[in-house]
Amino acid sequence: MGTNSDAEVKNDESGCVPRATLRWPKVATDYHGALVRLVSMRAEKNWYLVFGYVELFPRDVPLPTSFAAGNAPWKLPGSSGKVALAMSATAMPVADALAWYEKAARGQIDTPWEGPPINLAAPSFGIEPALGRFCIDEEVPFAAPWHSRPRLHRLVPLRDPEETVLQLRSSEPARAWLSTNVGFDPLDFEEWLGSVSLLAPDPLLTGVGYLREGVGNDGGERIRLQAHRRRYEGYPEEEANSLMLTELQRRPAGWSDVSPSSFDEDGFSAVDYREPVSEHGYAITCPVRGLLRIVPPSHFIGQIVVNFDIVNAQLKVEVPPGGRRKPTSHYTTTRTVGAGMVQVGEALPPSGAIRIVELQEQRKRRIQAESAPQKLFGATDGGNEAPTDDELAAKRAGAELYVAGLVAAAQRRVIFVDPDFGTREMRNYALRAMRENVNVKILTSARQLRGQVDSGGCVGKASSGTQNISASSIERERLYLANIKDLRSKLGPNAPEVFVMPSSNTPLFHDRFLVVDDVVWASGPSFNELGVRIGLICRVHEPSAVIAAIEAVLMSNRTLALAEWIAQFEIRNPDVGGANAPEA
Repeated sequence: MGTNSDAEVKNDESGCVPRATLRWPKVATDYHGALVRLVSMRAEKNWYLVFGYVELFPRDVPLPTSFAAGNAPWKLPGSSGKVALAMSATAMPVADALAWYEKAARGQIDTPWEGPPINLAAPSFGIEPALGRFCIDEEVPFAAPWHSRPRLHRLVPLRDPEETVLQLRSSEPARAWLSTNVGFDPLDFEEWLGSVSLLAPDPLLTGVGYLREGVGNDGGERIRLQAHRRRYEGYPEEEANSLMLTELQRRPAGWSDVSPSSFDEDGFSAVDYREPVSEHGYAITCPVRGLLRIVPPSHFIGQIVVNFDIVNAQLKVEVPPGGRRKPTSHYTTTRTVGAGMVQVGEALPPSGAIRIVELQEQRKRRIQAESAPQKLFGATDGGNEAPTDDELAAKRAGAELYVAGLVAAAQRRVIFVDPDFGTREMRNYALRAMRENVNVKILTSARQLRGQVDSGGCVGKASSGTQNISASSIERERLYLANIKDLRSKLGPNAPEVFVMPSSNTPLFHDRFLVVDDVVWASGPSFNELGVRIGLICRVHEPSAVIAAIEAVLMSNRTLALAEWIAQFEIRNPDVGGANAPEA
């Protein structure tokens, strides 16, 4: 099965056993077999590890036979057969599985199925914890229900998987295949992707029963636990009798009880508490095997409230056309009405514990709101009275100061994306970065550069729908470029760079954005009118997609530096050129 390793010693007439078996106390006797589960990927004739784990089977749980997801690797649609995924589960003795796992810990991952082994490319691993020890994780996405919070050892990749593997994230068919054949999608779990683990369910107990019962009239409660032992020939009764139980209680005000206990000969334990229990948990340890189970303290459910709604109307809506690109469309929607409520259990009377929980929830809501900060600009009194010039000036100054503070905190880069970002905005915001060598870019639009504001405050347009271009318009943009050159002479590489996004009349970006390092702010109003009207700037929850879109536009061969845009504009429009144009 491809499990030979220098971690093994020949198991011959001398009675020697594999070193890997000796390293893991009781594992060889607690479990009677193992499945080595591997998810691999083939791309351009190379094989890569996607995910894997060794699953140990207690002696009362049958060991499945080896199986795989199909007779051949599954070819990813659209890849012309160049990319394929495979999943295998190979049954083997425990000693062989431990030897394979320790070999993987040293960086050699071979497919364990019959036939010539295939070596899977994978990052080097960090071992957690030390070989021979286990941890218990609360959330193991690939654990089966019968595992019941299994013990784990992990080989953690010390760098991200190859880009070839990460590209699977954009493939819906691949992710659907993984979810179906692996039981979960490893691409959704960065901490498990590219890893290998050793999964060891509790070898002595199948589970622990839980009962909460009242005691007398003093308001106290009793917590009763029952340990369910496994049943198989040769079960270590004496070791099961030596299990140590520790019960834990955590109240809203903090930890209140850590009570050593034990199970009686029938597997029961009972602890009396002087008041209603808030959150209860327990840990079970074995003197030989160490920690077998731990259940962190959790709340009891005292009351359930269910609200019901019923559909009382269905609406068919027709949306009229909005031009050649917006044809008529239809959709169906429903209306519901409240139909009552069902309550199970009685509400708890007011108490210090309940009040602490209420205040903790208030704090969580406040932190959640602060984690997605926003700022509302402009008059907010509903427009009952027209603001004075001084009030407008104050609101504008406050809005500009807020944005200036965001830019000042930059460590590496600042990017303004605004179709109406002109010379004033460049001077007002782009020079606010305080740290040396912060790269500042401005992505504005041809609309802003070509638009000529007439006496009525509107952009003049020719009858054909194109904007009128006047000499004074291009002179304004030469002044913009002259400002940039002046700043470059004083600031060197710290001077802002101005780029013109593609499209002549309709800017590629509709929204305004401010990128500060890896944080993105979305602004409703243009930066040239912050504070004048009611508008919102807020931090984007998923900035990576926005940054990727901005960088793609900046790198496009259709996006031009300001000097290049002016030069090309004057070539196309020689009548508005001039000998005084600044050098490109």
